[in-house]
Amino acid sequence: MDHHKPFSVLLVLLLHGSAYGTISPKVIALQQVLSSELQTLERNALLTGPLHAESSSDGSAISRLRRTFHEFERQNQESITAILRVLALIDHTLENTIQDCEKVFHLPSLYSENVLFRDVTRPLLLLVEQLCQQITLEDFGQIESSLEAVEQAATHYRSRLDETKRSMQVVLDELDHIMGTFSAPLQLNALFDQMEQVNATIRSSIARATVNLLDRQHAISDMILPTSEGNNDMFVIVESFMTFLANETDILAEDLAEQLDDWFNETTNMINIVAEEVSAIPQTLMEAPIEAFLRQESSLKCLAEYINKKAVEKLWIGLDRILQCFHVGNDTERPFEMAKQLLSLADRNIQLTLEEILECHQSTLRVGYDAKVYDEMASCYEMSKPILEAMQEYVYSKMDEIYFHVELSMYFNELKMESCVYYRAREMMLDVSEVNQRYRKCNEEGQIEL
Repeated sequence: MDHHKPFSVLLVLLLHGSAYGTISPKVIALQQVLSSELQTLERNALLTGPLHAESSSDGSAISRLRRTFHEFERQNQESITAILRVLALIDHTLENTIQDCEKVFHLPSLYSENVLFRDVTRPLLLLVEQLCQQITLEDFGQIESSLEAVEQAATHYRSRLDETKRSMQVVLDELDHIMGTFSAPLQLNALFDQMEQVNATIRSSIARATVNLLDRQHAISDMILPTSEGNNDMFVIVESFMTFLANETDILAEDLAEQLDDWFNETTNMINIVAEEVSAIPQTLMEAPIEAFLRQESSLKCLAEYINKKAVEKLWIGLDRILQCFHVGNDTERPFEMAKQLLSLADRNIQLTLEEILECHQSTLRVGYDAKVYDEMASCYEMSKPILEAMQEYVYSKMDEIYFHVELSMYFNELKMESCVYYRAREMMLDVSEVNQRYRKCNEEGQIEL
């Protein structure tokens, strides 16, 4: 049965009954049917709950939209209740209805500026109010045409109300979805955990490599002891070299750790910036279309299409692709692996040199060794001193090579990350731009492409 015809038929019969001063049983029956249908509408669950204090004072577009939805539902319910009060007056005598109709139907919300109420409910209420006035004035000449307008308005009202409720539900669900899940993506926690693990692994690996290098060299140098004759020259230059080597190795380890910390901090900052910017995008994107809707420059249907999960899913996919730019475990470990290889090469070269010096030194300690036999040759000390000095230069250059290799590699990795973030962020914004274009097209055409 058409939910709106009983109302118009009721009023026609009501007027027909005016000639007799009573309302027919059929009118009463129709009144009961229409009242039942309107009561069903009145009992329908509201989409909006009570407004919190912070929401009522927040001036953001999203909060004002929620207040608009809440106000519309309240005013719409009041309107249905008012119509039910008018129907309740139709009891046994038309005289009571004529006298009380306009008074009972008086609604302050008729003058509401609420964009939804003015579009959905007010057109019907204005016609019902007009009917009340005509009934009160007994202006029967205009009633028939007014009833036809009421019948059409009632049909449109129910259609607009259903469509509005659906669009409101889409918007409210998506607002809750965005605000509830977009603030702290789980990917970030997993990404930070991975970075911390890479950081700890590399730091431990470098520390172990430098300690092993010094331990191996000390195992050799510790065998070069002062001679019983008190000639400590060889011991002194070897100890001096080992002190130098330990110092340079410590400096390298500290420099590499600093490089690692810089990488970790810069990458963390970049991730936080990306996450903050991306997390703010949904709300930022919604501000303009919501403002346009509140200014009555666009429809709720277009807003619902704009704000639906397609847009949010595009943002989530874009964020996931951007975060993939920071999965650089292999790229980060690779320069430090090369540093360990270069350190290992230096370790072998130093070890071979110290072993040669040790053998020369130990040969002077053999029983029956006569230094005079080797008068024409340089002593072990005389040969070892320039060799160790040259070895210091070698260590200098090798430590610099290791440091600059890591520095350049990490710099290149950073460039790769920044480039990746830029291009993928650009792709994401292009996707967002497509959503904007759909929204503009929706407003221009007055409909949505599904």
